[in-house]
Amino acid sequence: MASLLKQQIGQYRITSFFVLAYALSWTLDAIPKLLGMEPSWGRWFIEGFLSPLSPGVAAAIVLWASGESVRKWLRDIFTWRVHPKWYAAAILIPFAITYAAGVASWALGGPIDWAAFDFDPITIVIGIVLGTFIGGGQEEFGWRGFAQPELQERYGGLAAALVIGVFWGLWHLPQFVPGGFRDDWPLELVVAYFVGIIAFSVLLGWVFNGSNGSVLLAMLMHGTDNATTGQVPLDLDVVLVGDTIDWSTLVTLNGSHAVLTWAVILFIVLVTGAHLYDYRVSPDWNTET
Repeated sequence: MASLLKQQIGQYRITSFFVLAYALSWTLDAIPKLLGMEPSWGRWFIEGFLSPLSPGVAAAIVLWASGESVRKWLRDIFTWRVHPKWYAAAILIPFAITYAAGVASWALGGPIDWAAFDFDPITIVIGIVLGTFIGGGQEEFGWRGFAQPELQERYGGLAAALVIGVFWGLWHLPQFVPGGFRDDWPLELVVAYFVGIIAFSVLLGWVFNGSNGSVLLAMLMHGTDNATTGQVPLDLDVVLVGDTIDWSTLVTLNGSHAVLTWAVILFIVLVTGAHLYDYRVSPDWNTET
């Protein structure tokens, strides 16, 4: 039975990857809800650290079942010797989109208070490092480290990134069900989130491919985006109702962020084409080196 399951996983690699990523993550996400855990470090460890590792664990299982080297795959993930322009892109593009979204939201009457803006580089750097390795960036072990090269062999870089974006967005669904930390978001904000995450998947696929398959650079861009999301200065007198956030006030901010991300994607596709540099990536985890 075990050998048959292993054979099926190895035969249907990408399907097995998504099924395992969902099953592992959603099971972990359900634990705090079933136990009635209040916000705490323990709950964050399960939902914020272990659950985002699930796509990487799923990828490792599929590679193992396929008879490929998990050790080499892990080693290749942390490829860091890439052209400096990709480090700049991974950091500066999320910054530019975030603050441009703040300006757009402010112009649309959103609750932005530029008088409260306080750029603290030390806080930003710490946020990026934490976001890269333990605050969401670890998801990229699976999304970009396995699914992107696996899918783009058949469909090309852009199509692969879009498919991953859809599955990646749906993977977040437990956050929006009762008990999830986004369960009080209005529909407009949820739609903006999913539209934006699909676009961001393309950005991550572009950086991954352009840096010759460096998952670390995708992790860095993911971590930077997470670190900068909360850096736009909000007018708390409008956003907060008592101690509760009125999420409806942030629709212009998140909506602007999604639209601007798609605008950047359109420009990148016009420059690079739909391949997103996928011809540069040729992962080989079959043998040890």
